Amino acid sequence: MHIPFPPTPLLLTTLLFAAASCNAADGTSHLVPILVVGNVVVLVVILFLLIIYYKKYAQLKRAAAAAKAQGVVVPPRRDREQHDSTIMERRSPGGGDGKLVFVDDGGSRPELELDDLLRASAEGLGKGSYKALTESGEAVVVKRLVDLKPLSSEEFVREVRGIAAIRHPNLLPLLAYYHSKGEHRLFLYRFLPHGNLFNRLHGGRGTRERVPFRWSSRLVAACGVARALEHLHRHSGPSDTTAPHGNLKSSNVLLDEKEEPLVCDYGLTSLVAAPIAAQRMVCFKTPEYQLHKRISKKSDVWSYGCLVFELLTGRIPEHSAPPGTNGVELCAWVNRAVREEWTAEIFDPEIVVNRGANQLMLRLLQLGMKCCEKLPEKRPEIEQVVEEVEKVSAAVDTEDEELAYSSSLTDDSSYSVKTF
Repeated sequence: MHIPFPPTPLLLTTLLFAAASCNAADGTSHLVPILVVGNVVVLVVILFLLIIYYKKYAQLKRAAAAAKAQGVVVPPRRDREQHDSTIMERRSPGGGDGKLVFVDDGGSRPELELDDLLRASAEGLGKGSYKALTESGEAVVVKRLVDLKPLSSEEFVREVRGIAAIRHPNLLPLLAYYHSKGEHRLFLYRFLPHGNLFNRLHGGRGTRERVPFRWSSRLVAACGVARALEHLHRHSGPSDTTAPHGNLKSSNVLLDEKEEPLVCDYGLTSLVAAPIAAQRMVCFKTPEYQLHKRISKKSDVWSYGCLVFELLTGRIPEHSAPPGTNGVELCAWVNRAVREEWTAEIFDPEIVVNRGANQLMLRLLQLGMKCCEKLPEKRPEIEQVVEEVEKVSAAVDTEDEELAYSSSLTDDSSYSVKTF
């Protein structure tokens, strides 16, 4: 805790008092009583503010204790302050227009209004996002949009409508958005309780709670993400000076109950201010941006190649590692492994148990290497990527069918031998 005001007035008054004392011999001693009174007033004001401050602190402490007792996770301080300021703007006369606009026409729409959302219990999910559980039991994810470009309300709505119009089975659809004439802008998504691909890949390793993430499930993720990217690229327009997703990484791939991937956080390169995007988004970690300060659709292809390496190796890429987590420069590491012919050591032990799939894993590894070429023009188009991944997936399906057929031939209960 810190006192939210500096003791500058007291210091200034003290200095003036000292100066007045020095000038007392020059006939200005009549200023001394005035400055003494001023000092006393300043001290009284400071004491008054301290009393208010500690009363507020005690109230917050009691509220936090009550929330903890009820099992409610309080969001980070910055989110709480912005959450409260959004409420104030919503309820203040002359405040912003405060629109909560639903754009997801598919499926049942949650029955909630903005006031329901603002009263909801909140659980932090990461930087700028939290899960809101309303009184009616609806669970949604609220993503606070910060560090945006200086867009007018009309420009913001146009960009968001463009994002919301892109629909695909492997893209997490935008459910609703909120915007006001101030700086408060939110995205709402449906809450998926099964987490994201990053946690599925790396969570619980070395513990009994770890459920192995097998080859077939990882291939499903690779296929779904590739199809989602292809759809984004197809609907992004002719421009090749931006990355349609821009921030593809395993933590931005959610999983449903069947472990089918749903890619989220797409299209934000059109909203986030360029200096902030350059610091945070994956497309700005690509070789072409590091060398020439350029991004393109091929930047998403590079990001996809890194995701393929993460799926195959079980290692965390350096460029997308969460804070406090050590990552590996995966592109360089994989290329060195292939060059020095210790490719067999690349694959995650959880998937090498599928001995018959080694050749297919190598095919997917080679695709990842093509996607991660340093020169964008050497990388395949996303349509070619989808075609190759689907060929690998089809080969797996064929292998499974052959294995099932082979097993049926050796199952004594499935046939009988005729004797003479």
